[in-house]
Amino acid sequence: MHLRVHHLQRRGAYCRLITGSHNAVITWGRILRISLLPTALADICAGFALGALSNGELRIELLLFVSSACIYHGSMALNDWADREEDKAQRPDRPLARGLVQPNQVLSAAAALISLGVALAAILSIPLGAWMAGIASLAVGYNIWLRGRLSGPLSLGVCRGMHLAAPIMLVAPDTASDHAPLLIGYGLYVFTLSSLARIEAAPTAELKQTPRTLLFAIAAAFAVPLMWASAELDLIRRLFVTVLAAGGALTLVKTTRPPGPWTPDRVQRCVGVALRLLLVYTAAAALTGLSPYAWFAALLILAGYPLAHGLRKVFPPT
Repeated sequence: MHLRVHHLQRRGAYCRLITGSHNAVITWGRILRISLLPTALADICAGFALGALSNGELRIELLLFVSSACIYHGSMALNDWADREEDKAQRPDRPLARGLVQPNQVLSAAAALISLGVALAAILSIPLGAWMAGIASLAVGYNIWLRGRLSGPLSLGVCRGMHLAAPIMLVAPDTASDHAPLLIGYGLYVFTLSSLARIEAAPTAELKQTPRTLLFAIAAAFAVPLMWASAELDLIRRLFVTVLAAGGALTLVKTTRPPGPWTPDRVQRCVGVALRLLLVYTAAAALTGLSPYAWFAALLILAGYPLAHGLRKVFPPT
């Protein structure tokens, strides 16, 4: 009898250990926003496709993917730490707001990940380390003090444009200017998207027609750079890039219909649509690369959709 009781106690303790470990994984996965991993890796994947040399030669450094993920998710953790007081009132289900983890733990994890990401980039090359340090500085700045109406979206836009350019700066820095329209366009897309996200909690009376104007700007920032970059491609790739560019822009324009009043819920849905189109932009951008790898890169990026969907179910980002 005593042996059976002891066995049941050990079994219960084991189950509690497993449950606790599972809950910790979920908690940290939400803090790091693991569900957004596909979009972070997509930037690097597309950047390597763009960085292919004119003879089609391709160089890929897997360490840059790890560096990127560390900086990106470290910044997500820092965002949770910076917003912890606001989240208690507006997003009480967030892990920090619920007290599932201590603020100093989150801050330490964020600092460690961001520092590791920069260090890994520096291992590949000192100039790349400096480039990624610039990205990290913008991300930290946004989370800590660059929260203004213009400075916030601008820092995010520059950060994502630089992120897409990171592989180019490693493998073919002399070609960076050739991709300027795509890189600037990506930054403008994130800038206008962030501007829309800033007003998603505003009351209907204050929104007026601002969301509609921003959505048209987002659509233009999405389509125009891709169309420009596709002008010198072969017919098949130009067709695919055009379809992706036009399809994304039309999807964004469609969100402005019907012409009814703008509500916070409606704006939030539009922000969600624009966020999901980030993968479409990077897939189309990858197709403008000179290597045969461009097709594989584009397909790999688009495969991030089901992965992101699955991760959101396990690690809800909000």
